[in-house]
Amino acid sequence: MGASIRELVRDYNQAFGDGDYDRLLGFLHPDLVFGGAANEIRGAAAYVAGISRFKPVVVRNDIKHIVVDGDQAFVLYDFVTDTPAGSILSGEYLTFEDGLIRTITLLWDMRRWSEFLGELARRAG
Repeated sequence: MGASIRELVRDYNQAFGDGDYDRLLGFLHPDLVFGGAANEIRGAAAYVAGISRFKPVVVRNDIKHIVVDGDQAFVLYDFVTDTPAGSILSGEYLTFEDGLIRTITLLWDMRRWSEFLGELARRAG
């Protein structure tokens, strides 16, 4: 028997927080659709390419709560960075298809986001 959705959510979130993008890709449906408070991204490879730019500043993700309802889940976590923003409260609404994440809707605490992006840009040169 495969992993439960709760386990998939936990492992996906941890892979992102650890910067393990090869492992992260294994949790994503090839036709993933990502959206929410950010631009829409289509395709698992494009999503991973987009978030990989965060690797220099991400420390980890600290999961606070996971709620599962059928093939849907919500994970609330602290996106922990080594920037002046520190931890940014974030949430993702996920849907699953064939045991893979098919959609991601991301929400985060906007009050700290500009500090995070500013430091990310500074480090990128």
